Amino acid sequence: MSRSRVHDLLSDLFHLKEPQLLIDLLEHEDYSHFMKSHAIQMDVKALVVAFTHTSFSHEFSVANQEKLEFLGDSVLQLIVTEELFKRYPDENEGILSKLRSSIVNEKTLAVVAQGLNLGELIIVGKGEFKKNLILGDSVLADTLEALLGQIYRHQGWDFTKKLCLGWFEKFTPGALDKDLLEQFDSKSKLQELSLALYKKLPQYISEPKGDQFEVKLLINEELMASGVFSSKKNGEKELAQNVLKKGLI
Repeated sequence: MSRSRVHDLLSDLFHLKEPQLLIDLLEHEDYSHFMKSHAIQMDVKALVVAFTHTSFSHEFSVANQEKLEFLGDSVLQLIVTEELFKRYPDENEGILSKLRSSIVNEKTLAVVAQGLNLGELIIVGKGEFKKNLILGDSVLADTLEALLGQIYRHQGWDFTKKLCLGWFEKFTPGALDKDLLEQFDSKSKLQELSLALYKKLPQYISEPKGDQFEVKLLINEELMASGVFSSKKNGEKELAQNVLKKGLI
């Protein structure tokens, strides 16, 4: 996969360490193009902060996305909560809470971020750049939250909510539908089934495999499924889904 123009410039900065390259990077026109394509209005330098990973800020002493991510997480939680409250007025708090968790999670946010090509604009440190950290679900999800936080700061609630829900509808159609709750809640269901049958909890064993994890699922001390995943959490969820779907227990 070819690198984005932002990452070409980032690579040059790591090798040449010229101050002007840092200035050019933080004002790159691709950030302006992104704002224009989504009707976002703010100074380009403010937008870039949302794309700046802590690893880069530690190397070059610039502002990073961490606090914006904190804000964006709350903004996103409220957007989804309000939308679910409106869509399902007769559902109880427990169902709505589980449904929200099935939406506001690393995997779903990463899918939206990938749809928006946020990875092409993320700035990370030299070591993280070599490891392709920009492709990881965690960094993509954190950047989406930081972006929403910065948009909220500059353009308010109504604009941010409309934009956010539009992104979810485009890149994760049906994400707010109750039908997806069954798939998300697979770990809980597998746990209940295992306890009922064997009086034992499912056991998940994880081992690092480079930048990923090999995850194994054992039930009643028998290996039921295994695979390599981007994170332990995602691996456990997918293995539980597969075991239930295939009727292995």
